[in-house]
Amino acid sequence: MAPKNISTLPAVVQHLLAKSDSSVSVKIERSPNRNTIAGGKYSLSNNCITLYLDGIQKQCEILYGSLKPYEKHLAAVFAHELGHAEDKELTALSEQLEKTVDPLEKKRIALRIETNAWRYANQLLNSENEDFMKLLMHFSLEPYHAAC
Repeated sequence: MAPKNISTLPAVVQHLLAKSDSSVSVKIERSPNRNTIAGGKYSLSNNCITLYLDGIQKQCEILYGSLKPYEKHLAAVFAHELGHAEDKELTALSEQLEKTVDPLEKKRIALRIETNAWRYANQLLNSENEDFMKLLMHFSLEPYHAAC
């Protein structure tokens, strides 16, 4: 059951939200920190996804040199954030992450959280644009793999 007032969201976001049947809230804001290029974040405590469309545009410029794949990229970022929202392990993994003092174990847990979200995104998008998704997953997960 999708939340109310989704008509102001981009069409691809509305489509994926309906397809997922998620109850997560979604809001769009400007990136809070101009030094990062985050495309979105999920708040477990609020069950809310915040999308940063300016961050997604910047990611497109950096990764592809243009905004041509903007809608595909937005779909992938949003599907990934939905992956966090729908992850049945996220609460337990977040608690483990908070309690763990070992830096390597923290990185492994963080990698698991991100991998779970990408797995969901791939399923939601029906592996559309498989090479495109592999590229995004590579860039997204690379720092976690390097740390482990």
